[in-house]
Amino acid sequence: MAPGPGGADAWRPRSAWAHVNLGGVILASLQRVDRHHGEQTVLAGASLELRPGERLALIGRNGAGKTTILRLLAGREAPDGGETYRRPGITFGLLDQDARFDGDEAVDLDVAEVADGAFRDLDAMERELTRLEREGLDDPGVYAQWDELHERFERRGGYARRARRDAVLHALGFAGREGDLVGRLSGGERTRLGLARLLMAQPDILLLDEPTNHLDLEMRAWLESFVGRYPGAAVMVSHDRAFLDGACDRTAEVDRGELRVARGNPSAYRAARAEQARIEARTRANEVRERERLSEAATRMKRWAGQNEKLHRRARAMERRLERYEAGMLAEERPDAATTRFLFPCPASVDLVLHAQHLTARYDRTLFEGVELVVRRGERVVITGPNGAGKTTLLRTLLGERPSDDPRASVRWGTRVRVAYYDQDLGGLDPDARLIEELIRLVGDTEAHDLLGRFLFPYEAQFKRVADLSGGERARLALLKLTLTEANVLVLDEPTNHLDVEMIEALEAALAAYEGTLLLVSHDRRFLETMATRVWEVDRGRLTDFEGDWAFYRRKRDARREARAAARDPRAEAEGGSDDRGGGTDGERVDDAASAAAEAGDERSPWRLRRDLEHWEGEVARLESELAAAQADLERAAAAPADERQREGGARWAELGRRHDALESELLAAMASWEAAASALAAKTGG
Repeated sequence: MAPGPGGADAWRPRSAWAHVNLGGVILASLQRVDRHHGEQTVLAGASLELRPGERLALIGRNGAGKTTILRLLAGREAPDGGETYRRPGITFGLLDQDARFDGDEAVDLDVAEVADGAFRDLDAMERELTRLEREGLDDPGVYAQWDELHERFERRGGYARRARRDAVLHALGFAGREGDLVGRLSGGERTRLGLARLLMAQPDILLLDEPTNHLDLEMRAWLESFVGRYPGAAVMVSHDRAFLDGACDRTAEVDRGELRVARGNPSAYRAARAEQARIEARTRANEVRERERLSEAATRMKRWAGQNEKLHRRARAMERRLERYEAGMLAEERPDAATTRFLFPCPASVDLVLHAQHLTARYDRTLFEGVELVVRRGERVVITGPNGAGKTTLLRTLLGERPSDDPRASVRWGTRVRVAYYDQDLGGLDPDARLIEELIRLVGDTEAHDLLGRFLFPYEAQFKRVADLSGGERARLALLKLTLTEANVLVLDEPTNHLDVEMIEALEAALAAYEGTLLLVSHDRRFLETMATRVWEVDRGRLTDFEGDWAFYRRKRDARREARAAARDPRAEAEGGSDDRGGGTDGERVDDAASAAAEAGDERSPWRLRRDLEHWEGEVARLESELAAAQADLERAAAAPADERQREGGARWAELGRRHDALESELLAAMASWEAAASALAAKTGG
């Protein structure tokens, strides 16, 4: 998504921290902090320091204590032991997972009023700066107050706040919606507005708890760029691996009370941890062998000593050596936290899984119209597009939960096709029942505890009410239910929401082994790169089918955007407007033809592509023949006697030259169209 009016850097704060020269000062820290929730130890002796310009990824399993750390840093919670530090004058902005607009930011305010409320502190600073300037800055005392306040005002981007507001509202989907009432926004829109308000305020330290929730792919990419150039410090909790890798340069992992901090993004951190574990395992094995050798030597020495005092002394010395060696050995490896593996059992289905025609959805605008879809066994279809484009509506239409707005519509699933839908709302379960009771109803007493344990529900959690489950627990339970369906078509709408990284990777492994057909909506880039073999893009009232993986779709999408940008560029019009044959240079016309052919090829069937390929082969042959004839005419004219050339004059030469150039341009365009059709056909047929 575009960054908004003025371009990406229009609102960039002037000189920011460099002007303030805070350098490597500590903005906030945890010092040997302990924190307990009831009998559970969340943190034990945890330490962490934040400095200007740092982007810290806070990772760990659901419930490990990531949100607790954010709240400790912000001063929302107090430690049970140890100390927290916050540099005087430093401002914090904490994004809660559930955005609230309470008090004077009630739901009857509109988006513009909430946005302007983000600048309440900065507006007050500006008024105070103006008052001090009127008093006169030649007074040393007044100037000292002004200088300190001005430093904070500039550090927080006070001069660029209005441009920043426009950019953030545009990027997060609120451009043109400034008059919408907060009370009428959906839950996801309210969460985005809460994030927008925080980013516009530009506190010294950003504390973001799941900021990518309810952001589409374009918004996530924009936020990653925003955080990358943020002038203060930022701490982020997210299950979007690609986002954290792109945005962060340090990683802190909280695991069973311990907090480990290292340089590098989460992927680099995990790779380094794995390598360290491998080295330690090898070292530990060598140490065990050496300890056994020393122990055996000491035992042998004692056995030989008999009544010989000298040998007894040597035996005791050997035992002390063994004790010293054991004291210096690496500690026993800490057992890994529980992990899970699961599968989706899948009976075979027919080859033609789904055939849908005349699918149309309209609300206040058209989401898609006249769509025809064919899905075959084993395909993994990713449905992508901006928020509100109609992805979930398309799924609901295919599942029969919503009728098409075209009365001619039909959705036909193949014989022996069994469809299962990933439902985070846990439809079919009694919200007041205990979790174990619902599982016993589904699978019986013997298997219920084992299944819940496999999906990382400890024994005590199995007696929770379904209504009281956390987001992560609900997501795991939804996956558990899905494994019991034995469906050969899985329809998954945002399955990675609320899952931690370990569970996402377990889901990826299960889907990699799945032999059925998959329809998937997700905004997790790493997940999409793993899953997709075909992409449906829903955007701007139409559905476009890309028969290739996620990388193929990205290339086609980027090429299309570049072509659109070039078409909108007034410089291209000015440069190409003088050509009598349609404007632009030969190369530009060839590129336009190739782009158009490639874009059209994405929507054509293999049969249609073969017909187009034959057509363009014929056109290329015809134009090659005509161009050869035109070239021969030019050569004959050049070889004619001088008096004959003089009688015909320059008009004949000009006509032959124009015809030759026109045929050459047409041939280049036809060859580009043939190449685009051939590439599209190869992509569809796999060869």
